[in-house]
Amino acid sequence: MPYRTAPLPKPSRALAFAFAAAAMTAALTGLVCPARPLLAAGYFGSGLSFASEPVPLSQPEIYETLDQEVILVTEARARVFLALRRAPRTLPDVEAALKARGVPDDFKYAPLALTGLDPLFRSGNRRGIWRLTEAEAGTMGLNVNGQIDQRLDPLASSDAAAQRLASLHEAWGTWTAALAALLDGAAMTQAASESGGERDYYRLYVPPELDRAVCQVLAGKILYSDPAAYGYRPAHSWPRLAASRTVLPQGGDMRELARKNRTDYKTFRDMNPHVLTDAVPPGGAVYEPYGSRPR
Repeated sequence: MPYRTAPLPKPSRALAFAFAAAAMTAALTGLVCPARPLLAAGYFGSGLSFASEPVPLSQPEIYETLDQEVILVTEARARVFLALRRAPRTLPDVEAALKARGVPDDFKYAPLALTGLDPLFRSGNRRGIWRLTEAEAGTMGLNVNGQIDQRLDPLASSDAAAQRLASLHEAWGTWTAALAALLDGAAMTQAASESGGERDYYRLYVPPELDRAVCQVLAGKILYSDPAAYGYRPAHSWPRLAASRTVLPQGGDMRELARKNRTDYKTFRDMNPHVLTDAVPPGGAVYEPYGSRPR
């Protein structure tokens, strides 16, 4: 008697529906994108530069670390979508601050890639879109105390970061080294000392964490310069909440300021996360909402 196999059972209607729903969800969220390039060497094209400085992809350790970070950055889908939603709200201030200090526009990819432009970003003792420590903020002229934390103020922190980057470029001679020094100045100083005074970032032996952070910014440039190529087509973005930034020479009370701006206390506090208490110290700044009519 010839061997016969039993017919395979037909998939249940519930299972078929589940597959269809999964396919539709993937398509809507961008998981299925025929035009999306494979995550391989192709995204480097004929080369890569940062602030008009070529990235030496011929160095295996640079290529491999960058390759790794491109995969990690482009596949962090929730984080990328959130960054793209925040971009219209925050990125113009970052770009304006960089331009005003003569810093290349490529540096906008640092807060995009490292913190997703989240003003409330927190990792260890680092805060804000430029992920600054309290000590770093102090040397950059930002106020951090019990009343105010300017690391959480995108405009103030971006201006301070741009000013520091311009200074670091003068000290190190290249923009890539300036980026690395902003991310970890102590590590860069030690690496330069151990190498006998080498200033080229790509020729310095730095901690793996710093190497990864720099390559994460480079990967951010690859992704955020053309997010649609990687399947990211956000349906909408978050609007700007504040119309202007006002410095208060005499300080002020947050509840009274909310009332004068004809908005509720919660909304006013949410758009001013850098103000830690109800009292704005003298010389402090607040963001005021669109359509407010102070009285």
